[in-house]
Amino acid sequence: IHLGLLFLIPLFPLQNVMERFHQFPFGKDFNDILLIAMVLGWLFKSLSKGERKFEITPFNKILFIMLIYTYFSLWKGSFYLGLPAPLSASDIRVQTWKNYMIFPLLFFITANNIKNLKQIKWLVGAMVLSMFIMDYYTGNQIKWMPGLISRTKIHGTFVWLGPNEVASFYAAYSFVILGILFFDTNKIRRLFFSITICLNMYCMLFLYSRGAYLGTFVGAVLISFIKNKKFLILLIMVAMFWQVILPSTVIDRINETKTEEGTFDNSIENRLTMWEQSIKLFNENPIFGVGFNVIPFLGLRLGDTHNVYVKILTEQGLVGVIIFVCFLILAIKEGWKLYGKADDNFLKGLGLGFVACSLSLIITNFFGDRWTYLQVGTYFWVFLGLVVRGNLITQEEKVLTNSSQTTKRL
Repeated sequence: IHLGLLFLIPLFPLQNVMERFHQFPFGKDFNDILLIAMVLGWLFKSLSKGERKFEITPFNKILFIMLIYTYFSLWKGSFYLGLPAPLSASDIRVQTWKNYMIFPLLFFITANNIKNLKQIKWLVGAMVLSMFIMDYYTGNQIKWMPGLISRTKIHGTFVWLGPNEVASFYAAYSFVILGILFFDTNKIRRLFFSITICLNMYCMLFLYSRGAYLGTFVGAVLISFIKNKKFLILLIMVAMFWQVILPSTVIDRINETKTEEGTFDNSIENRLTMWEQSIKLFNENPIFGVGFNVIPFLGLRLGDTHNVYVKILTEQGLVGVIIFVCFLILAIKEGWKLYGKADDNFLKGLGLGFVACSLSLIITNFFGDRWTYLQVGTYFWVFLGLVVRGNLITQEEKVLTNSSQTTKRL
Protein backbone atom coordinates (compact mmCIF):
# COMPACT_ATOMS: atom_id res chain seq x y z
CA ILE A 1 0.00 0.00 0.00
CA HIS A 2 2.82 2.41 0.79
CA LEU A 3 4.20 1.76 -2.72
CA GLY A 4 0.78 2.68 -4.13
CA LEU A 5 0.88 5.94 -2.19
CA LEU A 6 4.45 6.61 -3.37
CA PHE A 7 3.26 6.24 -6.95
CA LEU A 8 -0.15 7.95 -6.80
CA ILE A 9 0.22 10.94 -4.46
CA PRO A 10 2.99 12.75 -6.40
CA LEU A 11 0.83 12.48 -9.54
CA PHE A 12 -2.08 14.52 -8.17
CA PRO A 13 -0.42 17.94 -8.70
CA LEU A 14 1.04 16.66 -12.00
CA GLN A 15 -2.34 16.81 -13.70
CA ASN A 16 -0.66 17.21 -17.09
CA VAL A 17 0.85 13.75 -16.60
CA MET A 18 -2.37 12.31 -15.16
CA GLU A 19 -4.31 13.28 -18.27
CA ARG A 20 -1.95 11.21 -20.44
CA PHE A 21 -3.53 8.13 -18.83
CA HIS A 22 -6.90 9.07 -20.36
CA GLN A 23 -5.87 7.66 -23.74
CA PHE A 24 -5.63 4.16 -22.27
CA PRO A 25 -8.52 1.83 -21.39
CA PHE A 26 -10.04 2.87 -18.03
CA GLY A 27 -7.50 5.74 -17.99
CA LYS A 28 -10.07 8.24 -16.68
CA ASP A 29 -10.74 5.91 -13.75
CA PHE A 30 -7.04 5.49 -12.97
CA ASN A 31 -7.24 7.25 -9.57
CA ASP A 32 -10.32 5.34 -8.49
CA ILE A 33 -8.85 1.96 -9.50
CA LEU A 34 -5.66 2.57 -7.50
CA LEU A 35 -7.58 3.87 -4.48
CA ILE A 36 -9.91 0.84 -4.50
CA ALA A 37 -6.89 -1.46 -4.80
CA MET A 38 -5.23 0.17 -1.78
CA VAL A 39 -8.42 -0.02 0.28
CA LEU A 40 -8.78 -3.73 -0.55
CA GLY A 41 -5.12 -4.30 0.27
CA TRP A 42 -5.61 -2.52 3.58
CA LEU A 43 -8.67 -4.65 4.37
CA PHE A 44 -7.00 -7.97 3.44
CA LYS A 45 -3.86 -7.11 5.39
CA SER A 46 -5.90 -6.25 8.48
CA LEU A 47 -7.84 -9.52 8.26
CA SER A 48 -4.84 -11.74 7.56
CA LYS A 49 -2.59 -10.27 10.23
CA GLY A 50 -5.30 -9.58 12.77
CA GLU A 51 -4.32 -5.91 12.91
CA ARG A 52 -6.58 -3.08 13.99
CA LYS A 53 -8.47 -1.88 10.90
CA PHE A 54 -8.59 1.74 12.04
CA GLU A 55 -6.06 3.57 14.15
CA ILE A 56 -7.64 5.65 16.89
CA THR A 57 -7.05 9.28 15.83
CA PRO A 58 -8.65 12.64 16.72
CA PHE A 59 -10.10 12.77 13.17
CA ASN A 60 -12.11 9.56 12.96
CA LYS A 61 -15.34 10.98 14.36
CA ILE A 62 -15.23 14.39 12.72
CA LEU A 63 -14.48 12.97 9.28
CA PHE A 64 -17.32 10.47 9.64
CA ILE A 65 -19.59 13.38 10.55
CA MET A 66 -18.27 15.31 7.53
CA LEU A 67 -19.04 12.38 5.22
CA ILE A 68 -22.61 11.96 6.50
CA TYR A 69 -23.37 15.69 6.59
CA THR A 70 -22.01 16.51 3.13
CA TYR A 71 -24.03 13.64 1.61
CA PHE A 72 -27.13 14.92 3.42
CA SER A 73 -26.28 18.36 2.03
CA LEU A 74 -25.92 16.84 -1.46
CA TRP A 75 -29.53 15.60 -1.23
CA LYS A 76 -30.68 18.96 0.06
CA GLY A 77 -29.03 20.66 -2.90
CA SER A 78 -30.82 18.36 -5.35
CA PHE A 79 -34.18 19.30 -3.84
CA TYR A 80 -33.22 22.99 -3.89
CA LEU A 81 -32.28 22.84 -7.59
CA GLY A 82 -35.24 20.64 -8.50
CA LEU A 83 -32.95 17.84 -9.70
CA PRO A 84 -33.38 14.04 -9.38
CA ALA A 85 -32.12 12.32 -6.24
CA PRO A 86 -28.28 12.15 -6.19
CA LEU A 87 -27.96 8.41 -6.73
CA SER A 88 -26.51 8.16 -10.22
CA ALA A 89 -22.75 7.92 -10.74
CA SER A 90 -23.19 10.01 -13.91
CA ASP A 91 -24.62 12.93 -11.90
CA ILE A 92 -21.98 15.69 -11.98
CA ARG A 93 -22.81 16.73 -8.42
CA VAL A 94 -22.41 13.14 -7.19
CA GLN A 95 -19.03 13.01 -8.95
CA THR A 96 -18.00 16.26 -7.26
CA TRP A 97 -18.99 14.88 -3.85
CA LYS A 98 -17.14 11.62 -4.57
CA ASN A 99 -13.98 13.54 -5.50
CA TYR A 100 -14.27 15.59 -2.31
CA MET A 101 -14.48 12.38 -0.27
CA ILE A 102 -11.19 11.23 -1.80
CA PHE A 103 -9.48 13.62 0.63
CA PRO A 104 -10.53 11.90 3.89
CA LEU A 105 -10.04 8.53 2.19
CA LEU A 106 -6.42 9.41 1.41
CA PHE A 107 -5.97 10.59 4.99
CA PHE A 108 -7.19 7.27 6.37
CA ILE A 109 -5.11 5.22 3.92
CA THR A 110 -2.00 7.23 4.80
CA ALA A 111 -2.47 7.33 8.57
CA ASN A 112 -3.27 3.61 8.77
CA ASN A 113 -0.76 2.15 6.31
CA ILE A 114 2.36 4.29 6.54
CA LYS A 115 3.86 2.52 9.53
CA ASN A 116 7.35 3.84 10.20
CA LEU A 117 9.68 6.80 9.88
CA LYS A 118 11.42 5.41 6.80
CA GLN A 119 8.13 5.21 4.89
CA ILE A 120 7.26 8.76 6.00
CA LYS A 121 10.57 10.07 4.67
CA TRP A 122 10.17 8.26 1.37
CA LEU A 123 6.65 9.61 0.82
CA VAL A 124 7.65 13.16 1.73
CA GLY A 125 10.64 12.87 -0.60
CA ALA A 126 8.40 11.71 -3.46
CA MET A 127 6.01 14.62 -2.87
CA VAL A 128 8.89 17.12 -2.88
CA LEU A 129 10.24 15.56 -6.09
CA SER A 130 6.82 16.17 -7.64
CA MET A 131 7.07 19.85 -6.63
CA PHE A 132 10.50 19.98 -8.26
CA ILE A 133 9.00 18.66 -11.52
CA MET A 134 6.18 21.19 -11.18
CA ASP A 135 8.81 23.93 -10.93
CA TYR A 136 10.26 22.85 -14.29
CA TYR A 137 6.91 23.18 -16.08
CA THR A 138 5.79 26.32 -14.26
CA GLY A 139 9.19 28.01 -14.57
CA ASN A 140 9.20 27.42 -18.33
CA GLN A 141 5.70 28.89 -18.68
CA ILE A 142 6.77 31.97 -16.72
CA LYS A 143 9.80 32.27 -18.99
CA TRP A 144 7.70 31.97 -22.16
CA MET A 145 4.92 34.29 -20.95
CA PRO A 146 6.47 36.88 -18.63
CA GLY A 147 4.60 39.84 -17.23
CA LEU A 148 1.17 40.55 -15.81
CA ILE A 149 -0.72 40.50 -19.10
CA SER A 150 -0.10 36.82 -19.77
CA ARG A 151 -0.40 35.56 -16.15
CA THR A 152 -3.85 34.08 -16.76
CA LYS A 153 -2.36 31.70 -19.34
CA ILE A 154 0.02 30.17 -16.80
CA HIS A 155 -1.36 27.06 -15.15
CA GLY A 156 1.80 25.09 -14.41
CA THR A 157 0.90 21.41 -14.27
CA PHE A 158 -2.68 22.05 -13.14
CA VAL A 159 -4.05 22.10 -16.74
CA TRP A 160 -7.50 23.65 -16.22
CA LEU A 161 -6.84 25.60 -13.02
CA GLY A 162 -5.22 29.03 -12.98
CA PRO A 163 -2.18 30.80 -11.52
CA ASN A 164 -3.89 31.57 -8.21
CA GLU A 165 -4.38 27.88 -7.41
CA VAL A 166 -0.81 27.01 -8.42
CA ALA A 167 0.59 29.88 -6.34
CA SER A 168 -1.47 28.81 -3.32
CA PHE A 169 -0.06 25.28 -3.66
CA TYR A 170 3.50 26.61 -3.60
CA ALA A 171 2.78 29.02 -0.75
CA ALA A 172 1.34 26.35 1.55
CA TYR A 173 3.44 23.25 0.96
CA SER A 174 6.79 25.02 0.81
CA PHE A 175 6.36 25.53 4.55
CA VAL A 176 6.27 21.77 5.18
CA ILE A 177 9.65 21.48 3.43
CA LEU A 178 10.96 24.53 5.29
CA GLY A 179 9.90 23.12 8.66
CA ILE A 180 11.77 19.89 7.97
CA LEU A 181 14.77 21.87 6.71
CA PHE A 182 15.09 23.63 10.07
CA PHE A 183 15.71 20.33 11.84
CA ASP A 184 16.87 17.73 9.32
CA THR A 185 20.56 16.78 9.45
CA ASN A 186 20.77 14.80 6.19
CA LYS A 187 22.93 16.95 3.87
CA ILE A 188 21.63 15.58 0.57
CA ARG A 189 18.01 16.00 1.63
CA ARG A 190 18.70 19.50 2.94
CA LEU A 191 20.27 20.53 -0.38
CA PHE A 192 17.39 19.08 -2.41
CA PHE A 193 14.76 20.65 -0.16
CA SER A 194 16.55 24.04 -0.22
CA ILE A 195 16.68 24.10 -4.04
CA THR A 196 13.01 23.12 -4.26
CA ILE A 197 11.94 25.86 -1.84
CA CYS A 198 13.86 28.49 -3.83
CA LEU A 199 12.26 27.33 -7.09
CA ASN A 200 8.83 27.21 -5.45
CA MET A 201 9.17 30.77 -4.21
CA TYR A 202 10.38 31.98 -7.61
CA CYS A 203 7.33 30.45 -9.30
CA MET A 204 4.96 31.71 -6.60
CA LEU A 205 6.32 35.25 -6.90
CA PHE A 206 5.82 35.46 -10.66
CA LEU A 207 2.37 33.89 -10.66
CA TYR A 208 1.20 37.24 -9.24
CA SER A 209 -1.34 35.90 -6.76
CA ARG A 210 -1.97 38.46 -4.02
CA GLY A 211 -3.65 35.85 -1.84
CA ALA A 212 -0.57 33.62 -2.11
CA TYR A 213 1.68 36.57 -1.20
CA LEU A 214 -0.32 37.15 1.98
CA GLY A 215 -0.45 33.43 2.79
CA THR A 216 3.33 33.18 2.38
CA PHE A 217 3.97 36.23 4.53
CA VAL A 218 1.68 35.09 7.37
CA GLY A 219 3.13 31.57 7.33
CA ALA A 220 6.66 32.97 7.35
CA VAL A 221 5.84 35.20 10.34
CA LEU A 222 4.51 32.20 12.27
CA ILE A 223 7.42 29.88 11.52
CA SER A 224 9.95 32.67 12.24
CA PHE A 225 8.29 33.54 15.54
CA ILE A 226 8.40 29.91 16.64
CA LYS A 227 11.80 28.84 15.32
CA ASN A 228 14.01 31.90 14.93
CA LYS A 229 12.76 35.37 15.83
CA LYS A 230 15.71 36.96 13.99
CA PHE A 231 13.92 36.24 10.71
CA LEU A 232 11.11 38.53 11.89
CA ILE A 233 13.44 41.49 11.34
CA LEU A 234 13.83 40.50 7.70
CA LEU A 235 10.07 40.11 7.31
CA ILE A 236 9.46 43.52 8.89
CA MET A 237 11.94 45.04 6.44
CA VAL A 238 10.08 43.40 3.54
CA ALA A 239 6.76 44.73 4.86
CA MET A 240 8.17 48.25 5.21
CA PHE A 241 10.17 48.46 1.98
CA TRP A 242 8.36 46.05 -0.34
CA GLN A 243 8.04 48.75 -3.01
CA VAL A 244 11.84 48.86 -3.21
CA ILE A 245 12.70 45.20 -2.63
CA LEU A 246 10.19 43.34 -4.80
CA PRO A 247 10.34 43.08 -8.62
CA SER A 248 8.51 45.87 -10.45
CA THR A 249 5.87 43.54 -11.93
CA VAL A 250 5.03 42.18 -8.46
CA ILE A 251 4.71 45.75 -7.15
CA ASP A 252 2.38 46.57 -10.05
CA ARG A 253 0.25 43.52 -9.24
CA ILE A 254 -0.10 44.51 -5.59
CA ASN A 255 -0.89 48.09 -6.56
CA GLU A 256 -3.69 46.82 -8.82
CA THR A 257 -5.72 46.06 -5.69
CA LYS A 258 -7.02 49.63 -5.82
CA THR A 259 -7.35 51.95 -8.78
CA GLU A 260 -6.09 55.53 -8.85
CA GLU A 261 -9.59 56.64 -7.82
CA GLY A 262 -9.30 54.56 -4.63
CA THR A 263 -11.81 51.88 -5.68
CA PHE A 264 -11.14 48.15 -5.86
CA ASP A 265 -10.11 46.59 -9.16
CA ASN A 266 -12.63 44.55 -11.19
CA SER A 267 -11.43 41.24 -9.76
CA ILE A 268 -12.12 42.28 -6.18
CA GLU A 269 -15.33 44.12 -7.08
CA ASN A 270 -16.71 40.99 -8.75
CA ARG A 271 -15.84 38.90 -5.71
CA LEU A 272 -17.52 41.35 -3.35
CA THR A 273 -20.65 41.22 -5.51
CA MET A 274 -20.56 37.42 -5.47
CA TRP A 275 -20.16 37.38 -1.68
CA GLU A 276 -23.19 39.65 -1.31
CA GLN A 277 -25.27 37.30 -3.45
CA SER A 278 -24.02 34.29 -1.48
CA ILE A 279 -24.87 35.89 1.87
CA LYS A 280 -28.41 36.50 0.64
CA LEU A 281 -28.68 32.78 -0.13
CA PHE A 282 -27.27 31.98 3.31
CA ASN A 283 -29.89 34.18 4.98
CA GLU A 284 -32.57 32.03 3.34
CA ASN A 285 -31.11 28.82 4.82
CA PRO A 286 -28.75 29.77 7.69
CA ILE A 287 -28.64 26.44 9.52
CA PHE A 288 -28.11 23.87 6.74
CA GLY A 289 -27.47 26.09 3.69
CA VAL A 290 -28.82 25.59 0.17
CA GLY A 291 -26.99 22.30 -0.38
CA PHE A 292 -23.61 20.87 -1.36
CA ASN A 293 -22.27 22.07 -4.75
CA VAL A 294 -25.32 24.20 -5.55
CA ILE A 295 -23.68 27.56 -6.35
CA PRO A 296 -22.15 26.50 -9.72
CA PHE A 297 -25.70 25.68 -10.94
CA LEU A 298 -27.31 28.99 -10.03
CA GLY A 299 -25.97 30.97 -13.00
CA LEU A 300 -24.32 33.60 -10.82
CA ARG A 301 -21.79 35.92 -12.42
CA LEU A 302 -18.54 34.25 -11.33
CA GLY A 303 -19.98 30.78 -10.88
CA ASP A 304 -18.15 30.42 -7.57
CA THR A 305 -17.81 32.40 -4.34
CA HIS A 306 -14.01 32.69 -4.63
CA ASN A 307 -13.91 32.22 -0.87
CA VAL A 308 -14.16 28.74 0.67
CA TYR A 309 -15.65 30.01 3.93
CA VAL A 310 -18.43 31.89 2.14
CA LYS A 311 -18.97 28.84 -0.07
CA ILE A 312 -19.35 26.45 2.86
CA LEU A 313 -21.48 28.96 4.77
CA THR A 314 -23.84 29.36 1.80
CA GLU A 315 -24.03 25.72 0.73
CA GLN A 316 -23.72 23.90 4.07
CA GLY A 317 -24.86 26.59 6.51
CA LEU A 318 -23.65 27.16 10.04
CA VAL A 319 -23.46 23.41 10.68
CA GLY A 320 -21.04 22.93 7.78
CA VAL A 321 -18.86 25.87 8.83
CA ILE A 322 -18.64 24.60 12.42
CA ILE A 323 -17.55 21.15 11.20
CA PHE A 324 -14.97 22.73 8.87
CA VAL A 325 -13.52 25.07 11.51
CA CYS A 326 -13.33 22.28 14.10
CA PHE A 327 -11.45 20.15 11.58
CA LEU A 328 -8.92 22.93 10.87
CA ILE A 329 -8.36 23.51 14.59
CA LEU A 330 -7.76 19.78 15.12
CA ALA A 331 -5.30 19.70 12.20
CA ILE A 332 -3.24 22.60 13.58
CA LYS A 333 -3.36 21.08 17.05
CA GLU A 334 -2.07 17.74 15.71
CA GLY A 335 0.83 19.44 13.91
CA TRP A 336 1.73 21.44 17.00
CA LYS A 337 1.61 18.27 19.11
CA LEU A 338 4.10 16.55 16.77
CA TYR A 339 6.42 19.56 16.84
CA GLY A 340 6.35 19.71 20.63
CA LYS A 341 6.63 16.02 21.48
CA ALA A 342 8.60 14.32 18.70
CA ASP A 343 12.17 13.34 19.53
CA ASP A 344 13.06 12.70 15.90
CA ASN A 345 14.20 15.84 14.09
CA PHE A 346 12.45 14.98 10.83
CA LEU A 347 9.11 14.49 12.58
CA LYS A 348 9.58 17.65 14.64
CA GLY A 349 10.17 19.66 11.45
CA LEU A 350 7.19 17.98 9.77
CA GLY A 351 4.95 19.08 12.64
CA LEU A 352 6.16 22.69 12.60
CA GLY A 353 5.97 22.93 8.81
CA PHE A 354 2.46 21.51 8.78
CA VAL A 355 1.24 24.15 11.25
CA ALA A 356 2.60 26.94 9.01
CA CYS A 357 1.19 25.17 5.93
CA SER A 358 -2.27 25.02 7.55
CA LEU A 359 -2.19 28.71 8.41
CA SER A 360 -1.13 29.61 4.86
CA LEU A 361 -4.02 27.59 3.41
CA ILE A 362 -6.45 29.21 5.84
CA ILE A 363 -5.35 32.62 4.51
CA THR A 364 -5.36 31.77 0.79
CA ASN A 365 -8.82 30.21 1.01
CA PHE A 366 -10.21 33.67 1.78
CA PHE A 367 -9.34 34.60 -1.81
CA GLY A 368 -10.60 31.54 -3.69
CA ASP A 369 -11.22 27.83 -3.54
CA ARG A 370 -7.89 26.28 -2.60
CA TRP A 371 -9.58 23.43 -0.77
CA THR A 372 -11.79 21.25 -2.95
CA TYR A 373 -9.56 20.72 -6.01
CA LEU A 374 -7.59 17.47 -5.94
CA GLN A 375 -4.51 19.12 -7.47
CA VAL A 376 -4.28 21.62 -4.61
CA GLY A 377 -5.78 19.85 -1.61
CA THR A 378 -4.39 16.30 -1.80
CA TYR A 379 -1.03 17.15 -0.24
CA PHE A 380 -2.68 18.71 2.81
CA TRP A 381 -4.60 15.52 3.64
CA VAL A 382 -1.61 13.27 3.02
CA PHE A 383 0.66 15.47 5.14
CA LEU A 384 -2.03 15.38 7.84
CA GLY A 385 -2.01 11.57 7.67
CA LEU A 386 1.78 11.60 8.03
CA VAL A 387 1.56 13.99 11.00
CA VAL A 388 -0.96 11.69 12.69
CA ARG A 389 1.29 8.68 12.04
CA GLY A 390 4.25 10.68 13.37
CA ASN A 391 2.38 11.28 16.61
CA LEU A 392 1.50 7.58 16.87
CA ILE A 393 5.17 6.63 16.34
CA THR A 394 6.26 9.18 18.97
CA GLN A 395 3.67 7.89 21.42
CA GLU A 396 4.74 4.28 20.87
CA GLU A 397 8.42 5.15 21.37
CA LYS A 398 7.69 6.92 24.65
CA VAL A 399 5.67 3.93 25.89
CA LEU A 400 8.55 1.57 25.03
CA THR A 401 11.08 3.90 26.69
CA ASN A 402 9.01 4.14 29.89
CA SER A 403 8.49 0.37 29.89
CA SER A 404 12.22 -0.20 29.47
CA GLN A 405 13.05 2.19 32.31
CA THR A 406 10.51 0.52 34.57
CA THR A 407 12.02 -2.91 33.81
CA LYS A 408 15.52 -1.67 34.64
CA ARG A 409 14.36 -0.33 38.00
CA LEU A 410 12.76 -3.68 38.84
